[in-house]
Order: sequence, then structure tokens, then C-alpha cells
Amino acid sequence: MHLRAARSDLGSQGIQVQTEILYVRDANAFRDVADRTLAAHCKLNFLFNNAGVGAGYALSGNTPLDDWRWVMDVNVMGVVNGVGCFLPAMQESGEPGYSINTASLDGLEAQPGEGPYITSKFAVVGYSEVLQLELEGSNNDASVLCPAWVKTRIAQSLRNHPDPARAAKNYEGEAGGRYSRIIEAEGISVTSVRERVVAGMAAKSLYLFTHHSHWRFLEERISHNTTDCHQILPSNKFTGSHSESLMASPYLFHHKTRRSTVWPM
Repeated sequence: MHLRAARSDLGSQGIQVQTEILYVRDANAFRDVADRTLAAHCKLNFLFNNAGVGAGYALSGNTPLDDWRWVMDVNVMGVVNGVGCFLPAMQESGEPGYSINTASLDGLEAQPGEGPYITSKFAVVGYSEVLQLELEGSNNDASVLCPAWVKTRIAQSLRNHPDPARAAKNYEGEAGGRYSRIIEAEGISVTSVRERVVAGMAAKSLYLFTHHSHWRFLEERISHNTTDCHQILPSNKFTGSHSESLMASPYLFHHKTRRSTVWPM
């Protein structure tokens, strides 16, 4: 319904629109969509890998393996398939291109009970970092969107579970209901996210954040990393010429020059 409405709205503005229904975990189906898209439009300048699902709340060791496979297939392999099917053509076109991979703030911080989802989003952040480094110096770029709560139906992800019995539950148990209430109370609109993504792309920021109020969680992570490094490694390794030589390495130089877009919220 939403897809048809979007197509109708854009079409009424005189915009040529092509829509597809795609299960992103299916690499062959993704390739077919890519072939049809490139045949119809000859090129692609913007790629948004946005599909994502969550399997609900379950502690480690109690999460069904089918849930792990489903979440990783959609959240991680969906991004891999999108990049693999479209990026080569974007590079070959010679025109500027941009890829946005949707992760989550949960791709930079962990919470109990969401092992598959958080693992998948950490993977998307890491892959996006790799992609950005590989594209440096070209006319293509990449960013990773790391939103907090957004008014979507992510809390009802199980409606799309490949197991009909799991899909019938529709993620309306205790965890699903709680997440739905949080999204309703704290979530920002999709329109707001869109505006922040466009601004972040203009700034060529690698990390695109949506909620300034959640920045403290990232600061806590950095603080924990720093503390653990100092506890495990000799303190003199962080000072003097050794530190300077580390910071001069190409790998760390790349990391130093990355920018983030953070919005007040």
C-alpha cells in the first residue's frame, strides 16, 4: 500500500517511477532488479540499503537459530547484495554516486536481549566503514545511518518472518509492545530522518546520527575502550614517539579524518 501510494504521488508530479517488491536476502532476485533498473534508466546515482528487521527480545542461548539467520540475511546480506549488484555500475558510469547503508545506534552500542539485531547492525557499520575507505578518492562515497527511535513498524518485524508461526505472533508480545510504546513516545518522523540524511550526504559525513540526546552512550563506549586499553596495555605505549608513529599510519589517519553529523534532539 505504501509503495503504491509513493508511486502514485511521485508519478503525479511527472517523475518517472519504477517500483519493485524485493526480498533483499535473495541475491538472484536482487540481481534481476538491478538488471531491470539499469536497463530502464541506464545508470544509478544513489543507493539506499534500508531494509531491516528485528526478532524480538531473547537472551543469548535462547534465540532460535532461524531468527539469527533471518535477521543476518536481511540486515547484513541485504546491504551486501545491494552494494554488490549496484556499486560496479555506479562506478562504471563515471558520474558521482552515493551509497547509504542503514544501521542503527545499536550498531555502536549493545543492549541485552537483542543479539541478532545488534550483531547485524555492528556488521553494517563495519562494512560501511570498509566501503568508505575503499571509495576514497573516487567520485563515489558512502555513509552509514545510525538512527535511534524512528516512527516505523520495526517493532512489528515478525510479521515478515519466514516461519508462518512466528509471523502470526507479529511481534506483539511484551517486548514488541514495549518497543512500540517507546517509538510512539520518542520516535522522530521519517521525514526528519530524510532531511538529516540529505544534510549528512552534503557534508560527506560517514556516520549519520539522528538524536543528540543519545550521544552519551557513544561517549560511554569510548570511555570504556580507553579505560580498558590503559588497564591492559603499558601506559607508555600511548605517549611519545610510539604514539605519534601510530597516528601517522594510513589506517589511523583515515579514522581521524572521518566526520559525523549529529542533530539536536
